[in-house]
Amino acid sequence: MNSSANDKEFVFNDHFNRQYINELYDGDFTLIKETFTDVANEYNSMLQNVYVCYRSGDIPALKSAVHKIKPLLGYVGLTSLQTECQKFEDNCQQDSFSTLHEDFAALSTGLTTAKAWIDEEKERLTAFVQAQG
Repeated sequence: MNSSANDKEFVFNDHFNRQYINELYDGDFTLIKETFTDVANEYNSMLQNVYVCYRSGDIPALKSAVHKIKPLLGYVGLTSLQTECQKFEDNCQQDSFSTLHEDFAALSTGLTTAKAWIDEEKERLTAFVQAQG
């Protein structure tokens, strides 16, 4: 059995900003795994709050809900989606609710998909950290 340096490397899914994660956590995969676990635990309730606010038609509440979920995306390196959240927040200041529907549809798809990505990566990280022993 030949052990190589690759055995000690974790390759994040392309959805995640690898460089950002490595800089943020300085390669501490135990901390990264714990962060992904914490984010996964909080994400569902925060995402549900986004949907509740959207259905209520309350633009300030919707903006606030998106603002609250945005840091979670950064903690796990979903920086592109984090940027989309910021753009949506900016649009909430300028637009009426009727013009936000299309923007919200796109953001909603991203936020929902992100939940699956975070869960999958959390499981991969857990296995990786356990294998590192």
